[in-house]
Amino acid sequence: MKSFRSYLVESEQTYKFRIKMAEKCDDETMDALETALQKYDMKSISKPKKTPIQEHPMDFQTLNNAEVFIMDTELQYPVTAHQLYEYISQVVGVPASHLVIINQDNPEEIAREEALKEEGKEYTALLDSDYEDTKGDPTFGDAYNENMLKSLETRKYEFAKEGDK
Repeated sequence: MKSFRSYLVESEQTYKFRIKMAEKCDDETMDALETALQKYDMKSISKPKKTPIQEHPMDFQTLNNAEVFIMDTELQYPVTAHQLYEYISQVVGVPASHLVIINQDNPEEIAREEALKEEGKEYTALLDSDYEDTKGDPTFGDAYNENMLKSLETRKYEFAKEGDK
C-alpha cells in the first residue's frame, strides 16, 4: 500500500494563468509581482509581452489608448483567478481596472489564440476557386452497396453451441 506522501508527490499539479496589465510594467513592478506570486509557490513567469497601443484594448474596454502587458505564469499552489486578481491588485498596487487574470484553459482565451494563428495565413476566396474533386470511398449509391455486400460475404460467423459460455 502506498504512503500518503507518495500520493501527494504523484498528484502534483500546476495552475496556469495569464496576467494582463494595462499599466507600465517596469523592473520594479515585475519584482513586486514575482514577490507576490511566491505566496502561491510560483514555478515560472514569462517576460511581459507588450501589445501595440489600441483605442480600446480587448479586455480593457473602459480604457482609451492603452498598451497591455501580457505574462503567463505557472503556480503550484491552488488558487482561483479571482483570488489572484484581488491579491495582486492589493499587494502589487495595480489598479483593479488595469488588471485582468484569466485561466489559460479558458475557452475564450483559446479561441483568441487560434484566431491569431489563422490571422497570419493568407485568405483565399472559395467562390472563385475550382471545386476539389476528391476520390474517396463512396458513402452511398450502388458502389457503396456492392462494397458492403462483399465485405459481409467475407466475414465468418461463429455461433455459440448450446452449453458454451
